[in-house]
Amino acid sequence: MTILACFILITLLVLIRKYIDAINVALPVFKPYELAVDNNQPEFANVSDWVNKLSNKSSSPFIYPAPVLQVKLLLEDDILESHEEVFRVSVGAIDDYQFFCINQVFSSHKIKYSYYKVGDNIWLVVLTKDENYLRSVLDKLKYYEINYILAKA
Repeated sequence: MTILACFILITLLVLIRKYIDAINVALPVFKPYELAVDNNQPEFANVSDWVNKLSNKSSSPFIYPAPVLQVKLLLEDDILESHEEVFRVSVGAIDDYQFFCINQVFSSHKIKYSYYKVGDNIWLVVLTKDENYLRSVLDKLKYYEINYILAKA
């Protein structure tokens, strides 16, 4: 009986020891993910470098499911109802990026405009109350290498 009790006691101690070892599983230590830094990439000195770099990329391997087109028109009724003056601005032949820049500058300064194309030249029809304010906004286009000619309509 003593031998049987010792045998059961030893078996229980071994089983308890194995159970405790099974519970104390060490979890792996994870380090936070760090993005790789490419030191060979030059910093772009100005916008023209960035545009040239972007234009040299190959076209994307996908096509959008539908073209997106947004058209804004200044209608004659809008012009007659407003007490703003109408100006015509010639920006010459510009590319898509420069047209995007014009749109962003005018939108950020809340200037209403429409455009039309004659040959390769783009003409903007602009509504504003203050010609000096319009000139100051148009001067910001020089940063994007966009030249303009302003005329009162």
